[in-house]
Amino acid sequence: MKDREFPRTAPLYVIGAVLTLLGGLAFATPLVAGTWVVGVLGVVLLIAGIMQLITGWWAERWSQKISPMIIGVVSTVSGVGLLTEPWIGSTMVILVMSIFFVASGVWKIVNAFSYRPAKGWLFLFISGVIACGLGYWMYTRTPEQALEIIGYLAGIDFLLTGISMLAVAITVRQLMAVVGDASEQVTETQNPDKPLVD
Repeated sequence: MKDREFPRTAPLYVIGAVLTLLGGLAFATPLVAGTWVVGVLGVVLLIAGIMQLITGWWAERWSQKISPMIIGVVSTVSGVGLLTEPWIGSTMVILVMSIFFVASGVWKIVNAFSYRPAKGWLFLFISGVIACGLGYWMYTRTPEQALEIIGYLAGIDFLLTGISMLAVAITVRQLMAVVGDASEQVTETQNPDKPLVD
């Protein structure tokens, strides 16, 4: 395999380092990171709402206008609300996440009892209890604490992604070195000037 068949490692190093740095910053200032995440969500909702309003405005029939206009108004108002009051957005995000954790925890607990004869059912049960507890804990947080939780989660995601990309870049660089050494050894053992018969 030739070196040019490998992916370039420089972009992986750069992106991995940047994401790792952002993850560290998110852990250092979780409140700022959480506000930023909610702000990005608000921008996305605002843009989607404006696009829906434009789509509804240019529709030919009123029956085609109503649905996108309603969705556009709701999305636009939600986007503006998240941008002006990030506390509201963080509370809604944490509410959805807490519901998800409790639901997944209940699912794990129920399935743990159905797998009870098999090994590992107790770990699944404990995991379900922890998920339910985490969901309840997130539900009882204040808006400011909710923003911090979102910031920490963003930091974890950035750190894991950045470290993974750095690990991939290092592995690819090592593979390139091994393949380069192997191709040099093959070239040295072959002697094209040697006659085929003595």
